[in-house]
Amino acid sequence: MEDIAAGIRRKLIPRLLAPVVLLHFFNALDRSNLSFAALSMNPDLGLDPKAYGFGAGLFFVGYLAFQAPHVWLLTRIGARWWIFATVLVWGAVATGMSLVQDAAGFNLMRLALGVAESGWAAGIILYLGRWMPRRYRAGAFSAPMLAIPLSVIVGGPLSGWLLSMDNPLGLADWRWMFVAEGLPTMLLAFVALAWFKDDPTQVAWLTQAEKDYLTQDAAAAARQPESLDDWRALFVSPRVWASVGLWFTLLTGAYGLIFWLPQVIKAAGGGDPLRVGILSALPWVGVGIGMAVNAWHSDQTGERYWHVGVPALLAAAGFAAAAYVGAGGLALALLVVGGLGLGAAQGAFWGVPSTFLTPATAAVGVTLINIAGSTGGLAGPNMIGTIRQATGSFALPVYTMAGLLAAGALLTWAIAAMNRRAGN
Repeated sequence: MEDIAAGIRRKLIPRLLAPVVLLHFFNALDRSNLSFAALSMNPDLGLDPKAYGFGAGLFFVGYLAFQAPHVWLLTRIGARWWIFATVLVWGAVATGMSLVQDAAGFNLMRLALGVAESGWAAGIILYLGRWMPRRYRAGAFSAPMLAIPLSVIVGGPLSGWLLSMDNPLGLADWRWMFVAEGLPTMLLAFVALAWFKDDPTQVAWLTQAEKDYLTQDAAAAARQPESLDDWRALFVSPRVWASVGLWFTLLTGAYGLIFWLPQVIKAAGGGDPLRVGILSALPWVGVGIGMAVNAWHSDQTGERYWHVGVPALLAAAGFAAAAYVGAGGLALALLVVGGLGLGAAQGAFWGVPSTFLTPATAAVGVTLINIAGSTGGLAGPNMIGTIRQATGSFALPVYTMAGLLAAGALLTWAIAAMNRRAGN
């Protein structure tokens, strides 16, 4: 049976995971490029740190409010058409960011982008869960998340270059960047419509034995001891809410980096936009390495909890030490260490809820955890912007972020203890 599972995984990497990662790359790029646009957009629109943090966080108001309807739509129209519609709409809104004229327009477009992208992460997790054997799901779930660091590793220098060039449309540098990075997403929506299928039964490249194995694997998941097999039990489950808290801390750290790191580096004397983009990419190299290596090792060993808790502590220590050092090469190196821990914890995270969620509760459970936990994306940018404006420094918000990550590590081991009592 393991040979069949490994064979399915090998087939899925080029046919399913790689295309999903590509779409997730553009999803992350169209979300994170705001941090580079802010270098010149904020002065053009008259946005102070608090106003920028508020607008950046508004993305998550739309993202949270419409996530459940998004996932419901996926179940109604099927994954293929849902992927097409989602990618097309978010690409159009991301391109439309180039038309913003003032703070009100900025806030409106950020809210609209959140609505367009809501449900994407949860929907992709549910979609991959239909295809990937349980043994390899930590790696499968982390694969799309690898696109987030890649969007900064590649997108950071790309965005810096686009901001620095004499663009052919004669637009302000940040407006040109939004156009150049948004239009390819819209084109990819039509490619996705032709490529993806709704479920494993619709493809010819899986054998009947492999399709039968996936059906049996899903049935076995539903028979886990004391698993949550009634979706109503999710709302009062301590394990679910501990998972929410853990995901909240990890996303607070991730979006703190996404929306503020370029400004931190520029404030520390980072130089022109291209140099800021390159330096901003370095901590995300750590994030990407942590995600890939830790998710792989978690799948190899079958262990989930230490693979999240220890990296969360490493992230907390790295970021706190970077804030203490303040500036220079050592501070940047410590940010890379913090990124390594953060990426490793995120990469293995979804393997933790999968220890107690069943196919019957996965849709509601994943959506609930992702919606409630994603409030970290709303809280993080606002927290950093408010404290930054009040103190004139990035140190205190980074210390706060580090404290949250340490609390996330404790929640990981609390989930492990609850699972042991439940027999999982």
